[in-house]
Amino acid sequence: MLGGVLGLLAALAVVLVISLSIAGPRSGKGCINVGLSYATGGQQVSRCGAGARAFCSKAGGPGGITGVTGRTVATACRKAGLPVG
Repeated sequence: MLGGVLGLLAALAVVLVISLSIAGPRSGKGCINVGLSYATGGQQVSRCGAGARAFCSKAGGPGGITGVTGRTVATACRKAGLPVG
């Protein structure tokens, strides 16, 4: 019984280490990848090139993406080297 529990704990530790070491897509080099959360759900946004520039132009501007979400998008855009707002 104790061996089974120790085996399970070892397997969980391996899964945890692997999941933390594998990086997902990141913003950079003209591409943005940002997770947006809303009160009713969320969305993962990945854009490159003209699509990324258009999306970044909406961050922080009137009628655009504002608040915490706008700041999150602006940060991703800056990491990608794209203009904001």
